[in-house]
Amino acid sequence: MSSREPHDASAPHSPLQVRLYLASVVILVAGLIGAAIIYATAPAPDSAELMYGTANPQYQLELQRIGGTAEVVMAEFHQWFDSLWHGKPLAYTVAVLCTAAAGACFMAGHSRIFDTLHEPADDQDN
Repeated sequence: MSSREPHDASAPHSPLQVRLYLASVVILVAGLIGAAIIYATAPAPDSAELMYGTANPQYQLELQRIGGTAEVVMAEFHQWFDSLWHGKPLAYTVAVLCTAAAGACFMAGHSRIFDTLHEPADDQDN
C-alpha cells in the first residue's frame, strides 16, 4: 500500500497508533492536572511589578525618550512574555502547551504518518 492510497477507516489500529493515542491521553491528563495544581498554589501577583513595570506612565515616557517607540513595544512584549512563566498565567501556559502536545500526538496517530516506515517494501525482482 503506497502513501497515496487512502487508508480504510475500519482497518485496525497499528501498535504505533495505539501508543500515540495513549501518549496523547497521558500528556493531556498529566498536563491539565499539573496546570490545576499550579493554579491552586500560585501566589498573588506582586504589586511592585505594576508600580515599576511598563504600566507606569513615567517609565514609558523615559523609555520612549531614550530608545523610541520600538523600545517601549519591545519592553512591553518582554514583560508580557516573562509574565507567562510566573503565577496563575503559568498554569494557563502549561495547559495550552500540554494540549498542543497531546493534539500533535493524536494527529500523528490519526494521520498514520509513521505507518510508511513499517510497510514492507514492494521491490521484488522477478
